[in-house]
Amino acid sequence: MKNLILNTTYKFLFICFLGLVLTNCEGEDGAAGPDGENGINGENGTNGENGTNGENGIGYDELVSNGNIQLTTTGTRPDGIEFTNTSDFKFRGTDAFYNSFSKYSTNITQFTTRRYISVPGRNFQESYLMFNLFVENLGEENQVLSRFNFEIGNHVVISEDLTAFHIFNSFPPLQFPIEEGNPFGITNLTVTDYSFNNETNNLKFSFSYDIDENNNVTGKVLSITGEVDVTVFENLFPEPKK
Repeated sequence: MKNLILNTTYKFLFICFLGLVLTNCEGEDGAAGPDGENGINGENGTNGENGTNGENGIGYDELVSNGNIQLTTTGTRPDGIEFTNTSDFKFRGTDAFYNSFSKYSTNITQFTTRRYISVPGRNFQESYLMFNLFVENLGEENQVLSRFNFEIGNHVVISEDLTAFHIFNSFPPLQFPIEEGNPFGITNLTVTDYSFNNETNNLKFSFSYDIDENNNVTGKVLSITGEVDVTVFENLFPEPKK
């Protein structure tokens, strides 16, 4: 019995020794094999359908519903490069006076209109045009355009070469025919193709004028042309007392 226990013990110890020897005799790991080839890219999925356009914001339709003034400026930039820029001013403000006409007892009708290039906001967002056109004997055979003034406020001319400059210009109502040598540097002022529909209150006309080099930021003669197509409200406030 004693010999059987010793034999079993020796066998167990021999097996443990053999395992230890085999473990310590393992060789070092070989170098990593080369990377496998990349798999083929899958096909791109099809583009989804475009979503439907959202509704205009509250008040947007009203602000663009009464026509526009298209302005074209032509001249030489402050850096000496010639340019032509056309912009569409189609937003009106909420103050109806700046989109109206007033009839006075003197048989003079005054059209007053202001349009913005974007939704009116704070001063630094407001690029605008404004005019006053005075018509004597509106709708009569002896109707005549008597005076006109125009104002360009903070209009930015942006060119394809990523340059920009501002145009500011205004002059008070000038009598037709315009007097040369006026202090505002305005020459060649014309208003043509005038029409006013008394039923729809639709006012249309074209205008053009030049600003001399001393009265605009470019330092060169600047030419202004415009196309007006607006619907205006009749002002029913009492005529101002003289």
